[in-house]
Amino acid sequence: MLKKSKTWKMNLFHFIIAAVIFLAVTMPFRWYTALMEVTEIRPVAALTPFFGMVFGFWGALGCAVGNLAADLLSGYSLGMSLLSVPIQFLMGMLPYVLWYHIPARNGEKPSFPRMDKTEHVIKYMLIILVNSAVTMVLLGLVMQRYGIAEVFSQTTFAIFLNNLDFSYVLGLPLLTLAAVWKGYRFSLNERLILFFLLLAILAGLLIGNASWSEAVNMSKDRLYIWNHVCMDVAVVQNLFMLLELLFLVYIEKRVTIPIQKLAHISNDYVKEGGEKTNLQQFVDACQPYVDNSMEVGHLARSYVRMVTDLEAYMENLKNITAEKEKIGAELNIATQIQADMLPGIFPAFPGRQEFDIYATMTPAKEVGGDFYDFFLVDEDHLAMVVADVSGKGVPAALFMVIAKTLIKNRAQMGDSPAQVLMNVNEQLCEGNDAELFVTVWLGILQISTGKGVAANAGHEHPAVRRGDGSFELVKYRHSPPVAFMEDVPFEEHEFELHPGDCLYVYTDGVAEATNRDMELFGVDRMLQALNRKTKSSPEELLHTVKGEIDQFVGDAPQFDDITMLCLDYSGAV
Repeated sequence: MLKKSKTWKMNLFHFIIAAVIFLAVTMPFRWYTALMEVTEIRPVAALTPFFGMVFGFWGALGCAVGNLAADLLSGYSLGMSLLSVPIQFLMGMLPYVLWYHIPARNGEKPSFPRMDKTEHVIKYMLIILVNSAVTMVLLGLVMQRYGIAEVFSQTTFAIFLNNLDFSYVLGLPLLTLAAVWKGYRFSLNERLILFFLLLAILAGLLIGNASWSEAVNMSKDRLYIWNHVCMDVAVVQNLFMLLELLFLVYIEKRVTIPIQKLAHISNDYVKEGGEKTNLQQFVDACQPYVDNSMEVGHLARSYVRMVTDLEAYMENLKNITAEKEKIGAELNIATQIQADMLPGIFPAFPGRQEFDIYATMTPAKEVGGDFYDFFLVDEDHLAMVVADVSGKGVPAALFMVIAKTLIKNRAQMGDSPAQVLMNVNEQLCEGNDAELFVTVWLGILQISTGKGVAANAGHEHPAVRRGDGSFELVKYRHSPPVAFMEDVPFEEHEFELHPGDCLYVYTDGVAEATNRDMELFGVDRMLQALNRKTKSSPEELLHTVKGEIDQFVGDAPQFDDITMLCLDYSGAV
């Protein structure tokens, strides 16, 4: 019901618009351009077929009612005015019926009267020719009935030329504007057609102006002058239109329509996602234009080559993506394996009250080269390892696995830190074609006394907090990194922890964490973070430092692995 109400309101609106505009345009010309009692210069003649073709029945009826009102306001007899109503209505409905019932050459059902193809322009011109002729005969019969003029006379001929010329001059541009108003895209071909039609109309207007000057000098009869002008305009304008239409047919066939179709083909291809199934359809659609000798042919060939190459690229990309996803899945497994290799259950030694230990490792990539380890060599000795393999990613991770295994195995045999590193160094140097090396801090603590021995192979200086004091770096001479070169002696030094002391060991990823401004986190900020909560547990302490790093770095990418180990020593119980 709502839909019917809306349709009725729209039809009424179209009827009123047509009637009001028709009346408003008619009256000034009735007053100032009358050729005789019932004939004047009538640009409004273009509006009747226009409103009929655009609005259908209600547009034609509106023009008929507008014409009736104009006739009555002009003082025409009631009988002749009423007889003109069906003729005026037919003048609007006949173009509508002919347009929508004459199919296109390809059998396509006619749609809204757009002047987007030369065949549509020719169809419109032929419809107007028939419409003008039918209107001339019917009005001639009415005028003959009232003794105004014969069916075929100078008066009816003026009506015919008036309807024909103005429907060409005004009707064609109006239909183009109506198509734009209806939301149709103003195509390249449509613009070209309109441009050349306007040239023809301009030529007709120039000839009309010259013909008017000539006719005024030849006769004072306004009807003769108007017929003379209309005839000259019709001949010149139609000749121009014919030549332009021939040119437009050629351009349309060779350039504009192929470009529009290629654009439509490519748009459909993109909308459908460029799937492989429609590749052949795209190529087949472009094929009719491939042999075109003009730029359109070059464009079509480029389209075909581009889409073919794109399909090959997409197929290759799909394979690469699948391979990357496979590698990604494998790296996720490798990440989990690496994480499982590091001690990850805390508290690590729930039965020991002498110390509390905690460690973390955050890789920069899926897998990292940093590692930590801690284990009991015997009931009274705890080994602690923090190391950093040169390089990143999978090679560093593999090297890290070997180094970690060798260090742990050798340390559990009872060797001192220096002996452990010396033995591991010799083994890692064999076949190290990748020239990787690893910095290591290895310490072995006697749990009962707090005394220990440490070896530092090119690693960062650890930090120690004494009792209730602050964390400070413990600096001493380094040895070269492990696997850097063969037959290298490793130095070791003794240290001692007292109850309440805390040991912090880390990799360079902590101090070298970098923000967007390429500023390093640095050792000073690390010590400040450590000293912010000096009485915290090892776990809380490491989380505090990591939080400070994250806040400092912000959204900058992580360039290096971040590994930390913290031991809180309580002494023998």
